[in-house]
Amino acid sequence: MTRTGRTLTEYMEMGAAGIAALVSFSVHLPPDSATWRETHPREADMAMWSTTAKTNAILADLFDAYAISHTRKGRPKPKPYPRPGVDRGRSIGSGAIRIRDFDKWWNGS
Repeated sequence: MTRTGRTLTEYMEMGAAGIAALVSFSVHLPPDSATWRETHPREADMAMWSTTAKTNAILADLFDAYAISHTRKGRPKPKPYPRPGVDRGRSIGSGAIRIRDFDKWWNGS
């Protein structure tokens, strides 16, 4: 329902035309939707391989493997291809924190 912006009640209020639209929508759902995976249990595993996100991740992995394999000896390895949601430049802390220090931080003291 989030893809159409309508609720089930709104489809019901539209009458037969609304029900037909809802059926048409559900028949043409993409393979990455939960409804499609539930109604196609045999193909559910393969469905996630056909998404754009999965294809992009595979291409980024291939790019990294190619770049590393073509790096000359003695040269630094290239940085991995940037991926969404991965911030490689940021690190928090430099090691483990002692329990008593963590408790102080957690409790706001």
